[in-house]
Amino acid sequence: MRKIVILLASVTVLVAGCGGSSNTSSGGSSTPVKLSGSTTNKGSKDLTGTEISLTQEDFAYNPTFIKGGTPGATITVHLKNVGNNPHTFTSTALGADKTLSPGESADVQVTLPQSGASEFHCKFHQSSNGMQGAFFFKDGDAVAGGAPASSSSSSSYDYN
Repeated sequence: MRKIVILLASVTVLVAGCGGSSNTSSGGSSTPVKLSGSTTNKGSKDLTGTEISLTQEDFAYNPTFIKGGTPGATITVHLKNVGNNPHTFTSTALGADKTLSPGESADVQVTLPQSGASEFHCKFHQSSNGMQGAFFFKDGDAVAGGAPASSSSSSSYDYN
């Protein structure tokens, strides 16, 4: 009986240790800018030039955070939905709202902020799955844009 209790305690500690915050990257480090709500973090990438590729997965952007670029520059975001659900690339601050079905690709032009960070999100999966990200210039930048994580969108799709 004693071995069973010790084994159960070990399993409990192991399971509890697997939780963690969804606002951290898989390596355990915190996100470069703070977004409201949870964030499914697939990492950061430096923007070199005026184009970036961004995949929409179930339920995250890869990369999640995009650093650099020239403030105020217009860039092209090459979107590809590699997931099994429709996703959006939406941001009030970036002037973007594009919906992609599974397997679809599209290019979206956005203008980077003059300073700080600009949030983008999936209208369907931001609040329920943390599907959001940001363009930023330096770690800790204040974030502008998008809808709050508590907003919802209705549609005829089954998103889960």
